[in-house]
Amino acid sequence: MHPPRSPSPSFVRPADRAEIPELSTLIAAAFAPFEGKVPAIPFGLYVEDSCNIGERWDEAEILVAVSGGRIAGTVTFYSDASREQLGLPADWSGFRTLAVHPAMRRRGLGRLLVEECIAKARRLGSPAVGIHTAAFMESACRLYRAQGFVRCPEYDLLASSLYDFDRAAGDVSVIAYRRDLTGMS
Repeated sequence: MHPPRSPSPSFVRPADRAEIPELSTLIAAAFAPFEGKVPAIPFGLYVEDSCNIGERWDEAEILVAVSGGRIAGTVTFYSDASREQLGLPADWSGFRTLAVHPAMRRRGLGRLLVEECIAKARRLGSPAVGIHTAAFMESACRLYRAQGFVRCPEYDLLASSLYDFDRAAGDVSVIAYRRDLTGMS
């Protein structure tokens, strides 16, 4: 009789370009629970932009979290946060579109992806990691705060300014966080 097999460990690796369709589907599924909780126009534009991984493939590194042999999450890492064109400083690193498939949540995969981004930024010598999110993504905000990120409202934006739509359609605040890396282990 063989001992029970333990589940395969979760890990993070670079994505392969051939995985873009699968990652786009995963991102859409991860953001689907928020539909109807925010105005439709900014939400739809955000999901469309987030799923469009091919547009940022050459500007950033797309990472995936693998669990049980399957892709369960993704994040886009920027070695130069200014490349995201959201106003963050060029000497910072950054990430966006942290997404974990709903069926794979509460297993530490989001934390694993954030930790990988922080480790990459440290290896690059970045003084900070900057990110943008929205307050309605409450679990993401809790995760970021638990990982040492603090609000930096000087980099906050409005969705209408990012996606160029009429504020009358409903707007969403895009809030910024940073994690300082200098002097930290």
